[in-house]
Amino acid sequence: SIPMLKFKIAVVFAMVVPLGRGFAPPTRTTQRRGSCCGLLPEDLSPEEVSARSQAFIWLFGASGAAGVARSAFPKMFRNVVAIRSLADGPLSAPGEEKEMLGLSPLCGYPRDLAAKDVRKIVANPFSVEAIVKKYPVPDVYLAATKGYLAYDAYKAANADVDPLAVRAVFDCFNVGTNVVEPNVAQDKLKRYQADLTNVRDDLLYSKVRGWAAILTLFFLLGFADVEAFTHAYAGWFPDWPGGRLWLQGGLWDPQVGITHIPDYWI
Repeated sequence: SIPMLKFKIAVVFAMVVPLGRGFAPPTRTTQRRGSCCGLLPEDLSPEEVSARSQAFIWLFGASGAAGVARSAFPKMFRNVVAIRSLADGPLSAPGEEKEMLGLSPLCGYPRDLAAKDVRKIVANPFSVEAIVKKYPVPDVYLAATKGYLAYDAYKAANADVDPLAVRAVFDCFNVGTNVVEPNVAQDKLKRYQADLTNVRDDLLYSKVRGWAAILTLFFLLGFADVEAFTHAYAGWFPDWPGGRLWLQGGLWDPQVGITHIPDYWI
């Protein structure tokens, strides 16, 4: 995204021309090195030159992952809020004793589902293609142009059933999206009609896979940022004590913490 790109450019500019360098007295490192503010001073070692190049690669490589993560997290949060809002939805047959589906808490649903409601959804007399034609959703591109099944269409086709159960069945079709290919949805509905426990298992698998993808993305993003900083440390301020003592709290030490990095810039 544009804001993140501006941030990355600012960080790179700070690496190339550290703020305040022209006004600060030369430090021990700069005296020893005899270097100036150029990007690649002549007295840099091959390791430091390589570290600077790799810092740029990791820094900009993390930009794409950061954009995906920032867009995915709000989407997942809105999805969780929407599911929670369906917790008080009416069951199809209130007051009578019900067989429950037995959802795992890992699914993240606010309550269990009545097996009768889920059975009614998967036994809908309309095929997926018929639902797509009967309930068009022009605001969804794939539904309007490619004939995909949209969640709004599936909800309209099962308007007389517990809306949380409708959401659960649709979440079994795909991971984290509100559209699905008709043939995928139809094949899964056949499995659910044969054995209702497949709904429970597929829903758990779908949710775990979705959360695992997000956690993996955040891990890779953090790893890329750490690598970028590590190479920047090796390329621009290798004599900074805080880098060597980070496990002992060197990053936040008042004597050698990150605020003292400009004193060791080369």
